[in-house]
Amino acid sequence: MKNLILFILLIALGLQSCNVGTTGTWKDENIEQSLKTEIARLDEKVLEAITTNNSDLVKSIMSDKLLEKIGKDIDQLIEQAGNVITTTDYRILNQFLATNSTTGLGNTVISGVNGLNDYFILYQALNEEMFISLIIPKNGIDEFIVTNIYGKYPEGWKLNIIQLGQYKVNGKTAPELYSEAKAKYEKGYLMDAANNMFLSSNVSNPANKFWQYQKEDEMKKFYEKVMTEINSEYKFPITIEAIASKPQILTIYPQGTADGYFPMIEYLTNLDLKDTVQTKAEYEEVHSEIIKSFKGIDKDKDYIFYKAFSEMPNGKTPVPTYGFVKELK
Repeated sequence: MKNLILFILLIALGLQSCNVGTTGTWKDENIEQSLKTEIARLDEKVLEAITTNNSDLVKSIMSDKLLEKIGKDIDQLIEQAGNVITTTDYRILNQFLATNSTTGLGNTVISGVNGLNDYFILYQALNEEMFISLIIPKNGIDEFIVTNIYGKYPEGWKLNIIQLGQYKVNGKTAPELYSEAKAKYEKGYLMDAANNMFLSSNVSNPANKFWQYQKEDEMKKFYEKVMTEINSEYKFPITIEAIASKPQILTIYPQGTADGYFPMIEYLTNLDLKDTVQTKAEYEEVHSEIIKSFKGIDKDKDYIFYKAFSEMPNGKTPVPTYGFVKELK
């Protein structure tokens, strides 16, 4: 889905895991305001370039090495980014200033260690002075984050790395979705836990390989555990024997809407979709069986979506479908 795609503009110069040669790192309020103001002008140019589809503007602040690496692709990448970033209004998540005794070092900056959303950024420092600016355009409950990594050159600050990725889905970060998934799991809501972890995995690296949450390994292990249990307990497609027409549940996944994400149940029906009376009656029966079989799937939600297929979809050829919305509140 479009909102879960990372549009990546990067300079792939390799990563190292140590900070040998780093002489200092400052974060947020510990950075001089005059420098933050200077960087803000550059951040604003990045957002202006994206929202106005002006690749020349972003090229004007890129370092020569970044231009060399992605210059020929920048027009397409800026156009793609403009599909999801539509405003120049933003907030700052964090900013870091790092100084190095020499160039070419592997740098790591850390937001924190014990907080739920704590993360670290790894990158190669092409300059003795580096500035990392993490800005979030105001886009609603599905937030994107722009990671701008600048280097200090004789002529001033230039963009060495730029990343655009999704930071929040349904108003939550990857660790927040993980925390919610664990709570669902403890209640026995296995499908809810799996859906939450699916969303979490899609926003777990908002700056691709440059970004890692402190809880990343923990989140991956939990997701694997949940999926192992799902695959052990449910074998899709699932024929609902209790219903005379024997519909088959094909898949269950989180469906995004303007109001948030809710379960989507896709099933194969043996009925004629043109017979809306029978298909609606069958859907009501399907819903009754779903809430019996998947504990918690109807809890704390506004809707469950259903989509009936007239034949088994193959992902290539469109097949007739009919949709239903079950309002829960």
